[in-house]
Amino acid sequence: MPELKIVKLIIDNDFKQLIPSLSEEERCLLKENLIRDGCREPLSVWNNTILDGHNRYEICTRHQIPFSIQRIYLRNREEATVWICINQLGRRNITEETRRYLIGKRYETEKILGVHNVAGINQHTKKEVGENILPEAPFGLTASRTRERLAAEYNISHATVLNYGQYSRALDSLSTVVPEITPKILSGELKISQDNIAYLSQLASQEVIRLKQLVSEDSSVLGSNAEIHRLFPPKQTKAPLSMPPGSIKDMPSYDPDAEISSLTLTIPSWVSSINRVKAASSLESTTVQARGKLVEELSRLKETIDYMLTVIREAP
Repeated sequence: MPELKIVKLIIDNDFKQLIPSLSEEERCLLKENLIRDGCREPLSVWNNTILDGHNRYEICTRHQIPFSIQRIYLRNREEATVWICINQLGRRNITEETRRYLIGKRYETEKILGVHNVAGINQHTKKEVGENILPEAPFGLTASRTRERLAAEYNISHATVLNYGQYSRALDSLSTVVPEITPKILSGELKISQDNIAYLSQLASQEVIRLKQLVSEDSSVLGSNAEIHRLFPPKQTKAPLSMPPGSIKDMPSYDPDAEISSLTLTIPSWVSSINRVKAASSLESTTVQARGKLVEELSRLKETIDYMLTVIREAP
């Protein structure tokens, strides 16, 4: 029987952001259950930092309700992030926005970390898992393998995994500007597209102040949504060019291949530039910083190419 007591634990805001917020009704119900029945489930803790059980911890400490803890053995913050994502994705009551964000966050973390079998590592399973937690191959291959693994695990396409990763990055960027907006988006209270999330994260200072005011206002959800959406850029529509009377028939017809053809013509210059650098440079004489930056950009290019190839293959 685990020991029940009240101990001081650490709340990490980055970890807490990965935990779906409770509604007022849900928090009241949890409070009533804890006061009546006590804290039955242990809080999951890594290095004295809470991984799961933030809401229970806050209520228990406020009302002096003893609780037990389950120690999770992980090597670093990245593994802790992945553990939280996996744990939360196992719950049934998360919103689609939260699910998309957590899968994307897990992908963004794991493609660099390259770890396996992070979930379920605690004081009971540490000895069984042991040295099986090994890094994958370098970044590019790691990203590809991670994408394949998560696509199979969550029964989604490779392109969807990449899209979720972009969604999580955009939302993380926005949360650094307006932290209050993240719970509203993940709960589904505010419906904002991925493109507009990225746009909001780059607002000018005066617009950021206005966005913070809108998020913190006690106005109705519909009102907040409408006001926030006014900050988005207007949708671009392709208006026909102004043509002299009688010349409409001379306008070229729409070419659906135009953008792809343009990209196809551009790519050979990229290949040529890469080959030229490879032939002319002595990598041994270059700095670690320069090589590291090139690896980072080439990896980003490879990920973009992989995404485009996946989209093309999945096109009807």
